[in-house]
Amino acid sequence: MSKIIVVFGATGQQGSALIDALAEYNTPTPQYTILALSRSPLAPSSVALGSLPGVKVVPVARNYMDEPDKVFLDNGLGKGGVWGVFNVQGYVSEDVELKQAKAIADASKAIEVRHFVYTGVSFGSLIDDPPLAFAVKRKVEQYIESINLPHTFLRPTQFMDNLLPTSPFLLKVSRTILLRRTFYNHPERKHQMVSCRDIGQMGALAFANPHHYLGKAVDLAGDEFTMEELEKRYEGIMGAPIQLTFGVLASFVRWMVAPLGSMAKFFDDYGHTVNIPELRKDMPDLEDLDAFLKRYKGAIESKE
Repeated sequence: MSKIIVVFGATGQQGSALIDALAEYNTPTPQYTILALSRSPLAPSSVALGSLPGVKVVPVARNYMDEPDKVFLDNGLGKGGVWGVFNVQGYVSEDVELKQAKAIADASKAIEVRHFVYTGVSFGSLIDDPPLAFAVKRKVEQYIESINLPHTFLRPTQFMDNLLPTSPFLLKVSRTILLRRTFYNHPERKHQMVSCRDIGQMGALAFANPHHYLGKAVDLAGDEFTMEELEKRYEGIMGAPIQLTFGVLASFVRWMVAPLGSMAKFFDDYGHTVNIPELRKDMPDLEDLDAFLKRYKGAIESKE
């Protein structure tokens, strides 16, 4: 009998990557029934997920992350009925993020979920005193631990996907801050990043190997580079520079939005500390920047 896994944030970058990876375990023998929660079940992204082996798109209300117990109840998922839950919050305020994450953890505990995979962020060397931008995710981890919910924490670095020309304008602002308004003191510092595909791959690996990953936190990065190296490698493969916005706008946002400012300072002063060669032992196909960009470019060219 296949294990039921419920995915919160199913249509986002990380949730959809997790579902893609989990669905691969359903061929040739089904191992998982994957319930992808979606506010827009008829949207192209949801329809695409529903076409994958073992995936069922479940319509939910706009506020479903605020009432996860209702999601379980409405779908007949009682005690012992759900083997695993994957949870990642979207771009919401810190208060809302903490409230939603706690509610999902509590609801999962109440129905005796056996493996809860939560995606937060890599704290580098500051896990005990994370910067403002990361603090709420550490609070979520601590809460999950406090209620004794069987878990695995995924701690990704920044997403390579946010460098792409197809990403929203707000991410263009974010990468302009990274490239032009971050490394004031340490331009030589190597910045670590990971592809969303690999976050999903590790989530699936954790579900498939609970004996190895339960109770553990896994920091995720696939490559590291200075900003100069990043720009050269990107343009060498993509044939055009990374798309940025006005520097004055990036400066304004960096100084006015406290979490972004704290994140930039963290990158400059400390940076992430993922042991990439060690991670690659568990994930031989871990993408570096070149592999990620070539995969993206290949997908675009195949549609032309």
